[in-house]
Amino acid sequence: MIVLQKQPTKNFGCLLFLSNGTPMFCAGDEFMNTQGENNNPYNQDNETTWLNRDLLQKNHDIVRFFTLRIAFRRTHPFLGHSRCWREDVPWYRVGTEVDHSLWSHSLAFCLHGSSQQDTDLSVMVNAYTEDLHFIIQEVRASDWLRVVDTNFLPPDDFAEPGLEIRLQNLDYQVKARFIVV
Repeated sequence: MIVLQKQPTKNFGCLLFLSNGTPMFCAGDEFMNTQGENNNPYNQDNETTWLNRDLLQKNHDIVRFFTLRIAFRRTHPFLGHSRCWREDVPWYRVGTEVDHSLWSHSLAFCLHGSSQQDTDLSVMVNAYTEDLHFIIQEVRASDWLRVVDTNFLPPDDFAEPGLEIRLQNLDYQVKARFIVV
């Protein structure tokens, strides 16, 4: 598989594990197993539903990414709390105002984990075709550590605990079609 096929897997996996509640994914998603675009394979006992374990070794970088995402989520229990986040999530974009237009391709938000005795998380999503400069709207730059940047290749795409990168300023360039936490 080419790297371009792994990019959306990392992006969607990243957003899935940042979502409120219990993340749901199919067995094999963590190593890019596929059902060949068949969304209703319940009655098939063939290659469509079998797990291709060869993909486990072939896509070990995606397995690593999913493993770290699961561990990250466990260290931030507020991500799985059962109440709605309405008051705990300020929304941003590349500027200071949220763009609610139909043609918007960027979004940033801060998950206020401090309301649940946890750390805050800032997330920047660039779904646009060009790189965008986001400005983190929350607190000082020295307070932020980059944990995830799906633009980078492993092991720099997801920093292991204790190896996070401290941001030097609040301006962060997010490459086209990538996510930063």
